[in-house]
Amino acid sequence: MSRAVVLMAPAKVNLTLEVLGSRTDGYHDLASVFATVDLRDRVRVAPWRTLDVRIAPDVGAASGDDLASRAVRALAAASGRPPFAHVRVRKRVPVAAGLGGGSSDAAAVLRGLARAWRLDGVNLAPVAATVGSDVPFFVSGASYAFVRGRGELVETLPVPQETLWIALVQMKQRASTAEIFAAHRAKPSDGERSAKLAKALRDRNVTVAIVRECLHNDLLVAAERIVPALADARKAASGLGIDLAMSGSGPSLFALGDDRADAIRIARRLRRKGLRARVLRLGVAP
Repeated sequence: MSRAVVLMAPAKVNLTLEVLGSRTDGYHDLASVFATVDLRDRVRVAPWRTLDVRIAPDVGAASGDDLASRAVRALAAASGRPPFAHVRVRKRVPVAAGLGGGSSDAAAVLRGLARAWRLDGVNLAPVAATVGSDVPFFVSGASYAFVRGRGELVETLPVPQETLWIALVQMKQRASTAEIFAAHRAKPSDGERSAKLAKALRDRNVTVAIVRECLHNDLLVAAERIVPALADARKAASGLGIDLAMSGSGPSLFALGDDRADAIRIARRLRRKGLRARVLRLGVAP
């Protein structure tokens, strides 16, 4: 097999997620600050005689409808070539967890195939936007970004001087993004928290205190209605004095530590409450 490319596809958390309103195309306008997380899938791509995509463990998508397959077809259409590629994805990022694993895999496929197919200088951003709302962020290569529109507007932000650490709580349940958005009933947000955090990162004066002050997710109330276990987990953590934020449309939750040692302490306390918690670094490069 010639010109095989292997990439590691990181997950993400939304430090903020604000819903600004509905769009005429059926999506929502958002304002969100994304950060990559040191939890990654392994993606291997190469030219091939057919379209052969295999994902393990299986993500439950209909054959050919997974984001990796859609990424191959989108790049093939944009470059005027047959959608033939050999793709293997080894997953570590939980599926339907609000961590963007499938979108990150799709972005890795786009970047890898652009190299394998020798598409020098191709602009992957508009191709990524046709595949999925989070794919433009991942294809940008940013570790932190201010993301707007339905996800197609990505402003890369500087990585904080001091590394941020979280205790990530992985829930057993899955959450449907479409179902969570359909259940969202709150008034449109003004995007103030996202803009404030983006400015702090842009100006290189972000602190853990500022991030904590800005942590917010407009979809949390809707997600707790759809996945009641979310409210139970947050209540259990609150009893320990730990505030759990939600990433994406859930159900993954996380707490920001003062530093790595504090994140470890938080994770240990959450595990004693029966929650599945692990410590992860934010701001990793794809």
